[in-house]
Amino acid sequence: MNYFQTPYIFHRSSVRSVRQAQGKMIVEGTGRLTVMPDKAIIHIGVMTENKDVEAAQNENSKRSQQVIEALKKIGMTDDDIQTLSYTIHPVYDFVEGKSILRGYQIQHVFELTVRDLQKAGGIYKTAVSAGANMAGSLRFEVTNEQSYYQKALQLAMKNATDKAVKLGEQIGVTIQQPPVKITEAPSVIKPKELSLSIAAEASFQAPPPIQRREIEIEANVSAVFEY
Repeated sequence: MNYFQTPYIFHRSSVRSVRQAQGKMIVEGTGRLTVMPDKAIIHIGVMTENKDVEAAQNENSKRSQQVIEALKKIGMTDDDIQTLSYTIHPVYDFVEGKSILRGYQIQHVFELTVRDLQKAGGIYKTAVSAGANMAGSLRFEVTNEQSYYQKALQLAMKNATDKAVKLGEQIGVTIQQPPVKITEAPSVIKPKELSLSIAAEASFQAPPPIQRREIEIEANVSAVFEY
């Protein structure tokens, strides 16, 4: 009986000692890509104000329609011109501590998708000339964003693996690949955004020059390696 128990106990002890000798290493990896945008998003709108809310709405509707028609004449489609917001705000004057209703302000904000960046300045000029008197921002984007992000993710994984191997060399252990666990952090897309403004009675002799800016796409992973 003791003859058969001895090797069995020795075998379990050997397995336990091997497991105790194993270690784990958690490494963070980052991958970044810088790409040129191929489209722009412009926020621009029409604001009207009148003592009578219906008159303010009618005027806003008329001017907004003028903007839409002018943009379509230069090649923009319904898909490129979307309503971002439509709001009605009461406007008050404060006299001797009292608020007096002055009228109503209507704001109709459009989101314009510009697919040819060389036309961005012309589109902005056209909207303003047709009656737009509100400007928010211009943001550059890239159409195939996910394909670029997948490349950044591969770079992040390579970065984490390289770190693990170098750290293993420094402490004198061999890193086992592939990692036993990989956790992807939320993606980071850093589009370039410009502020736009419209001066009173704005007019353009020529479209404003709008230069596109690079977009940074970043991926982050956390990888667990055994050694």
